[in-house]
Amino acid sequence: MALPFTVIGGFLGAGKTTLLNRLLAQGRRRYAVLVNDFGSINVDAALIAGHDGQTLQLTNGCVCCSLGGSMLDGLGDLLDSGQPFDQVVVEASGVADPWRIAEVALVEPRLVLDAVLVLADAARLPAQLADRYVGETVRRQLLAADLVLVNKRDEAGTAGLALAQAAALAVKPGLRLLATQQAEVPDDLLDLPLHTAPSRFRASPAAHEADFRRFLYQRAARFQPEALAAVLAGLPPALLRLKGFCATTAGPMLVQMVGARWSLAPAPGAAPGIALVGIGTPELPAEAALAALLDQALVPAGGAASAAAM
Repeated sequence: MALPFTVIGGFLGAGKTTLLNRLLAQGRRRYAVLVNDFGSINVDAALIAGHDGQTLQLTNGCVCCSLGGSMLDGLGDLLDSGQPFDQVVVEASGVADPWRIAEVALVEPRLVLDAVLVLADAARLPAQLADRYVGETVRRQLLAADLVLVNKRDEAGTAGLALAQAAALAVKPGLRLLATQQAEVPDDLLDLPLHTAPSRFRASPAAHEADFRRFLYQRAARFQPEALAAVLAGLPPALLRLKGFCATTAGPMLVQMVGARWSLAPAPGAAPGIALVGIGTPELPAEAALAALLDQALVPAGGAASAAAM
């Protein structure tokens, strides 16, 4: 099965490394992280199982590799290593166009593009976009994003955050934005579980979890693929991510949505029925309202499958 491929971009100082530190420390998945310089990654010494100058092996199964050569060479070496990873994450340089990196997943059959996340400095974004030297770089990064973390909201303040969000939306109307502090996001934003009991999925002790809402959708039914595509394209911007398996009239499918980008891919062997999990901002509509939207894509009750809840 293809590995999810995630690109983290953003201008210098936006908080990309802080986000990577969180991923590596949490140990929820076995990440393979490619960075320009892992010397800047603040990994707890107790987590480091090995270090050969080019690669950090971590005790939680993650690995952090330096892009000393080309990104393609580093990625090829990583995929050829045979090590068992759950996800590949690449940190783009502060002046890079994240989409140029994301395109690798479109041509490498061992990868599937999962998300392009871009961090933006809430206190500096409007000025950066207006700058004659860096404005176009920052603009390209925003255009490439599936989801923008408007970071350092504490430094920007309420008024500054609003200006930054407006500036980002002026570049790309409809862009999905998430205001963050210290790049603090739910642990499952990048790796939403596909088979998780509702009680576990909804529980979280972290204080910042109050900034997010979860959504679970389960049906003993099937989707009509064309109708599902229409529904996915129209889901509210407050829904940041949706993922899971579903039965359809064209066979079992894996649904993935990050920001405004979504995909449906064949998923042979998936369990019958529909089980989707999502995460969104506090503005996320009520669960019943979201479920009603998705219900529009179900095969009618008179069809081969019932739309009754599991």
